[in-house]
Amino acid sequence: MAKARNFLLLLLLAALTIRVLWLAVEPILPYLVSGLAVLLVLGFVYHRMTRW
Repeated sequence: MAKARNFLLLLLLAALTIRVLWLAVEPILPYLVSGLAVLLVLGFVYHRMTRW
């Protein structure tokens, strides 16, 4: 019984942590996505230019 209660407590803590992280990240999500896209494009161009 104690094991199940500990597991449920761990799940609750994980859910709260994910919620807080989402609240922190959500406002800057568009910037993160566009930054990632720019990095991917730059990496692809760099790869094409330096390929043998």
